[in-house]
Amino acid sequence: MTLLDFFRKKQARKKLQKSLPRKVVSSAEAPMAERADVTSGERVGATSKERVGEEKPKETQVGFSKSASVVLLKPHTTEKTSWLAERGVYSFRVSPRATKQVLRQAVEELYKVNVEKVGIIYIPSRKRRLGRIIGRRPGYKKAIITLKKGQKIEFV
Repeated sequence: MTLLDFFRKKQARKKLQKSLPRKVVSSAEAPMAERADVTSGERVGATSKERVGEEKPKETQVGFSKSASVVLLKPHTTEKTSWLAERGVYSFRVSPRATKQVLRQAVEELYKVNVEKVGIIYIPSRKRRLGRIIGRRPGYKKAIITLKKGQKIEFV
C-alpha cells in the first residue's frame, strides 16, 4: 500500500506543478547554455521559443484562474470563519504544497480583490475510533487570508 500511496502523491505533485505558472529566463538575461525553465529544471533551447512568448488564457469570465483551482481546494466554513468573514478575514483549505506567495496570487486572480496578509496553519491528522477499529482522520493545510479594508469575497 505504501508504494501505491507514493505514486498517487507523485501524480498529485506533477498535476500541481503543471498547473502553476512557469517562469522562463529569456535570452537577454542569460546565455543560451544557461537558460532553464525555473520550475522543472529543463533546458530551454531554440525549439521551445513558443514557451517564452506564450500568452496567458483570456480572462473573459470573472474569477477565471487556471492555477487557483488547484491551489485553493475549498473555503473552510465554520461559525468562527463566518464571523471573521464580516471583518474581511477568510479561510480556505489549500494544497499541501502551496506557498503564501502562490496563495496570494490565486486569491487575487480568482476573486479580484487585494490581499493584505496570508497566514498558514497545518492541521495535524487525528486518531478516530469506531468500536474496536482505530483509524485516522487526515490532516490538512489551511490558509487565513486577510483582505484590505472595504473589500469582501462573495461565496455562492
